Amino acid sequence: MITNLGKLEEVQDLRSVWPNEAKDFTPWLSSNIGRLGETLGIDIDVEETESAVGDFNVDIFAVDADTGKKIIIENQLEATDHDHLGKLITYASGKAADLVIWVVKKARDEHKAAIEWLNNHTTEDIGFILCEIKLYRIGDSAIAPSFVVIEKPNDWAKEMKQQASIVRAKLPRITDMLGWGVVKVGDSIICNYTDEEVALLANGHVQTNEGEMSLQQWLRNATGWPSVQTYVFAIHKETGKTLQQLRKDYMDQHPEVS
Repeated sequence: MITNLGKLEEVQDLRSVWPNEAKDFTPWLSSNIGRLGETLGIDIDVEETESAVGDFNVDIFAVDADTGKKIIIENQLEATDHDHLGKLITYASGKAADLVIWVVKKARDEHKAAIEWLNNHTTEDIGFILCEIKLYRIGDSAIAPSFVVIEKPNDWAKEMKQQASIVRAKLPRITDMLGWGVVKVGDSIICNYTDEEVALLANGHVQTNEGEMSLQQWLRNATGWPSVQTYVFAIHKETGKTLQQLRKDYMDQHPEVS
């Protein structure tokens, strides 16, 4: 039996890790977007950082890889304030966002109430998520980040996934499918719209003539569309099925992964 257990301690100063939001935190989050996606149950594909909205820039502009819906992410390494809340509304309008994510050090009560009010008084086409980021370590261990959802739509993103064929809290991603063995590294993926063909990589990205890129990015390039339902328009050549159908088949046979 292990008796010598460490003590989990919170690192209070986020800027000791990310001194600058734009130069340090936003690039880190963009490169580690899967961590946030796992917490929220969304497969997020980053499209652009510091994405222009008129004379301003939203920290991260992304899409939901399952549905192709638009996501904006605004970061704040301090407690929430009215300035950033106003920016969220401006960016959401400018990008026609379907999901707005506010990542902060601390959520003030009045801003928790504001996000709750927005979720209760806007249409089902848009949802707002307020999320705190925490840092922890045990002794001299490496610092580990953790995302904590503070506010979200009551019906989980207001049925953002209602057009998807699988009803779930969290859909498995292409990396999960690689782990299951339903797809394999080197398998061919075909765009359902253009018949363009690429090879699947171990990290869930694909190898194209232009280099490595995410499935979502490749499909957007192949179709010329601003957003694409990744798992609907990506066909697994070896089986002739879409990634969505392969995923559904496996989940139907293995309900423990749902």
